[in-house]
Amino acid sequence: MSEVVEVLVPSPVSVVEVLIPGPQGPGGSGSAFTFTQASAATTWTINHNLGVRPVVTVLSVGGMEVEAEVTHTSINQTVVNFVTATAGTARLV
Repeated sequence: MSEVVEVLVPSPVSVVEVLIPGPQGPGGSGSAFTFTQASAATTWTINHNLGVRPVVTVLSVGGMEVEAEVTHTSINQTVVNFVTATAGTARLV
């Protein structure tokens, strides 16, 4: 949260706002993990050891984003299920 301080000065400017930044929030881990599934499969089990339930982006071998069901079985493992067998990569952030 920022604090706003009003400072009065002569014309033509009547009010100047000075923003005083609040304390910095906690930083993110910045960790990411890229998983490659070389052979087509309907289930990918990804052991990422990130210690969180990450956001997952799945890409086909051609680099197109693919829809899949993502389940976080723990803070260190994610399972991705497809309707049809798929090969490609998963980016976990």
